[in-house]
Amino acid sequence: MTQIGRIESKLIIFNHYKLYHLRSAFIGLFFSFYFCSCTPKMFRDLKSAEGVFTKEKTQLFRPGLKESLVYKTVIKYKEREFSSLTYFNELNDSVFKIVLLTTFGNTLLEAEISRNSFNVNNVISYLNRKPILNLFEKDWRLLLAGNFNLEIPKLYADKQGETIFNFGTNRRNGLYYYSSEKNALTKIELYKGQSVRTVVAVDSIQDSQPANFSIEHPTLHLKMNFSLLKKVSNETIE
Repeated sequence: MTQIGRIESKLIIFNHYKLYHLRSAFIGLFFSFYFCSCTPKMFRDLKSAEGVFTKEKTQLFRPGLKESLVYKTVIKYKEREFSSLTYFNELNDSVFKIVLLTTFGNTLLEAEISRNSFNVNNVISYLNRKPILNLFEKDWRLLLAGNFNLEIPKLYADKQGETIFNFGTNRRNGLYYYSSEKNALTKIELYKGQSVRTVVAVDSIQDSQPANFSIEHPTLHLKMNFSLLKKVSNETIE
């Protein structure tokens, strides 16, 4: 082998060596960044809420509903606004029925939600879109997390008059604000990373059930306000 050939061979080996270590460094950096950034700092190292937690403190809807709750629902999307009705009922201790109607009584959407499933039984064509149905399911799972979750949440904060519980893992976390003065859940915040994606504000409680509450998606410019109109026999919407 000539002198030039030996030099070229050494250069090839050296370049492969550099590329191998450069690739290893980038892989290490990626995993280091991924695992460190997976859970935002504000949600790291939270302790179990055991000893402070009871399920009622994270339940917006208390179990044992004998009648359907009927809410006037005002939906605001950007500059648009329209009204509807929402029927909500507990079929058993782990399955809930939700029906969205027009103010004239026409069914827009009827679904059943449980810990492990979301079944749409009836939906009007223009709402039968995966992003819309996914949003609907996620909102109601957020409202019903206190009913569905079997594990004890983490304790985010415990101060005079208010305890904040955290349901979540990695980059998705839900904060549930319980007021000891009102003996009720007053707010829910859903985080993706460190950004608030959904806010549930509970304005009033009647007979241990939410009378006025709202669901807001700040990044979507979408807000839904729910005002309790009445309670009706479940036979009405069978």
